[in-house]
Amino acid sequence: MNVSKNSADKRGPNMLLLGALGFLACVFMAIAVFTGLMTSAPIGVAGSSHNPVDPSADNPPGAVIVDVPWKHLHHIDNFEMTNQNDETFNTAQFSGDKPFLVSFFFATCPSICRDLNKQVARLNEQLKKEDVAFVTITVDPDRDTPEVLNRYAEDFGAVSPRWTFLTGQQYKIKEVGEQMFRVEVVDMANHTDNIMLVDKWGKYRDRFKWDDPYDMKRLVKVVKEVAAETEPPLNEIVKTRNAMVGREPIDLSTIRFLREFHLYTSDEKPFFSRDLTGEVWITNFFFTSCPTICKEQSKYIEGLQSRLGENPTKLVSITTDPSTDLPAKLREYARAHNADPDRWLFLTGNEKVIPRVSAEFFSAMGGTDHHSSELFVVDKWGNVRGRFDWQDAAQEVEMLGLVDSLWKESRPPGEFKRIDGG
Repeated sequence: MNVSKNSADKRGPNMLLLGALGFLACVFMAIAVFTGLMTSAPIGVAGSSHNPVDPSADNPPGAVIVDVPWKHLHHIDNFEMTNQNDETFNTAQFSGDKPFLVSFFFATCPSICRDLNKQVARLNEQLKKEDVAFVTITVDPDRDTPEVLNRYAEDFGAVSPRWTFLTGQQYKIKEVGEQMFRVEVVDMANHTDNIMLVDKWGKYRDRFKWDDPYDMKRLVKVVKEVAAETEPPLNEIVKTRNAMVGREPIDLSTIRFLREFHLYTSDEKPFFSRDLTGEVWITNFFFTSCPTICKEQSKYIEGLQSRLGENPTKLVSITTDPSTDLPAKLREYARAHNADPDRWLFLTGNEKVIPRVSAEFFSAMGGTDHHSSELFVVDKWGNVRGRFDWQDAAQEVEMLGLVDSLWKESRPPGEFKRIDGG
């Protein structure tokens, strides 16, 4: 192609400009791709894989929405406080019946908290056909008395139990926020701006930013789906922004009470207690060098393994001497007791974690010299529902009766008496 000198002179600067713009576009594109990869990287979970969801009209731009097994979702225990009517209010009333949304605020906040509650009022209207509840908790219980909360609730037309404002002791509020929901509720200057969703089955299903219109659109959609559930979605994969799902805490000292635990099997595979959601299991504590009671108990469990027959109940033996009972040692012990690897699991792990699992999850004793000789029955939802002396024939009958009844449960119990009396 022939180009005149004048034409070339005119195009030269333009071509240089276009070239420079093209180079900058490539740089920005590379940065965007890199940033996208960093913010949407999958989060590893033992026994599962998380896949980031592509942003869409229903997802907040840049939000990390992940696919996770429902049974890996964190469980929210029932909690009790005082409502705006100065009445005792317990979230157990929602169990198996309706999902509820939790947020934090304080009444003297002049702007942001009022805007948050205006948003909750809008959600209340948008979801008026859904059987869902709203729970708003103060972070300033010294000033936010029931009387103050009652006046505040009237401003928003909030009527309990559809929309409840709660107050209580400061330690309890921090426990609910920081231990259960793992969000910040330090003081009035620092508290979460998320609205958290708990499903009918007590699972911490998702979290949403109240001032993000995209996230509010997603909230309405998710709540409608969750409210429509009639059975726990035991084997389903759900989408959530709750990115801590299934992850072992980096620092266990931040967790006051273990509600779940991570160990590993004699085959050196990761074990996450939530993986047994939907199954009933029986647990004992032992150590392989125990010369008497542990051997006798293991012989008993060997016989129990046979007597259970086609009953799918799993048996889980946790060593209290992990420094000695390494996986190879446990494999040898399992073979000596004819353990079916699909039914009877032997677990070991961190020597600082196992005593906490014993004391907190099972309310048992721990250590190599002193440990519980009882058997613990865990229901489908990860609750320890009974403890039994394996040497007492009458207690064995009671234990097996409990196991049978737990297999028949189709949803988590609203209330039951815990083995520690709680």
